[in-house]
Amino acid sequence: MFIRHSGQRFVCASILIVSSVLDAAAQVQPSDSQVVNAVSGIVASFQEHPVVAIGECHWLREAGDFYVRLVRDPGFQGSVQDVVIEFASRNTQPLLDRYIAGEDMPLEDIRRIWRDTTKVASWESPIYAQWLAAIREVNRGLPPSRRLRVLAGDTAIDWRHIQTHAQWADLGDNNVSIANVILGQVLHRKRHALVVLGTNHVVRDEGGNTTARVEAEYPGSTYVALMLCPGTVALAAQELLRSTNPPTPALMRLGGAFYAKPKNHNESSLDKKADALLYLGPPQSLTMQFPPPASLEPEYMKEVDRRSMIEWGELRARKFLGAAAR
Repeated sequence: MFIRHSGQRFVCASILIVSSVLDAAAQVQPSDSQVVNAVSGIVASFQEHPVVAIGECHWLREAGDFYVRLVRDPGFQGSVQDVVIEFASRNTQPLLDRYIAGEDMPLEDIRRIWRDTTKVASWESPIYAQWLAAIREVNRGLPPSRRLRVLAGDTAIDWRHIQTHAQWADLGDNNVSIANVILGQVLHRKRHALVVLGTNHVVRDEGGNTTARVEAEYPGSTYVALMLCPGTVALAAQELLRSTNPPTPALMRLGGAFYAKPKNHNESSLDKKADALLYLGPPQSLTMQFPPPASLEPEYMKEVDRRSMIEWGELRARKFLGAAAR
């Protein structure tokens, strides 16, 4: 994501979100109704919206901690039936169902859930495996009728049959797959779902992404919260957040909020892009959780290299996996 502020660009995820704040904003404090506890705020959002989507910055340790805290909350468990994730492809749904239901499974099969996706090695951060394990644990304490189901959103892929970039590209935009899961498995069945995807999939005013596709069929069904990380809002807004010292974690509602408004009227305001910001701490203090050094087995890394060459034409996965790939 590239954010323009004073002629500079700041990288966070994969989409352009331009925002700023009014000069007078630093003199104003958020009202209690605008900034609420993130867990209770998200739970409350399900009273009016069957789908609550979090646009995440990938691999953040604080995000993983928040997801676990959220699914352990009794209010969340009583409001939600499904969790839709980007880090599993639809062909692994049977594995995902068995694992979340508590079945004993070989580690090799469990790893396939986040490894066999269209995005090579993109989900090796431990936060995703830990979140699935937490949902599995939560389900053990719930009656069968109230257990959470985790739905794989990413496009189905069988890497055994993918040999060229053209074959990989033919899979198409995974927004189509994710939106179809939400529409068919959640909204058509009158269920409620937490959806966690990269920011570019959920931000409003982006034609063709998951939110746009879902809203086209079910207007008003989706509540969007963008994770506040470096680059999500202008530096002036980050200074404002430090001065107001919101609780952690907090849901900062954008409707009518002063911090949602742009300084330059040619720019879009944040409240046109989302319903809230998810604050997990000062953006500059957030940390990425990488897989442990040398934790990825050699045979898997050979396959990662093969897939990397197909997707990117270079061994890019080794660069972002770092010490785990050595």
